[in-house]
Amino acid sequence: MNYYEQVIRATHWAVDYLFRSARAVPADKLEWKPLDAGRSVLNLAQECAQSPKWFAALLLQRSFTGMTPELLKAMEAERSAWKTLDECERVCRENSEIFYSVIRSIPETDLEIRVPLPFAGGMEPTLAEIMMFHYWHCTYHLGQVNYIQTLYGDLENH
Repeated sequence: MNYYEQVIRATHWAVDYLFRSARAVPADKLEWKPLDAGRSVLNLAQECAQSPKWFAALLLQRSFTGMTPELLKAMEAERSAWKTLDECERVCRENSEIFYSVIRSIPETDLEIRVPLPFAGGMEPTLAEIMMFHYWHCTYHLGQVNYIQTLYGDLENH
């Protein structure tokens, strides 16, 4: 199995487990926010549904174009339209397939190209590393879903 297929396989696994854990959350807790200030499980699922498009754009453009207030508002409006886990999972899987197509389109000779990003004080991941961003993003939020479950007393469904 080549690197591309390993990334896709791992990412597919992360999406599966994210939504499996989210589905274990009772309906009355999907929009519950820890301390009324955290993020809800539904909000995390909405972001994971949208995020493959962000990472595909980084791979295709090989640059970060920034986040204007208008773009952030439009992204939030798009995410908030997905009201159920079913919608979020459907969109996540559709956007993931697009992301996987982009991954497969990157020539092996380009895997070490670096893309400057303003996050975490500045970073320059390679295209190979950016290919893992969707995986990382889903596993990161899977951990948050699991933590939220423990906060309301579910110690078994994650």
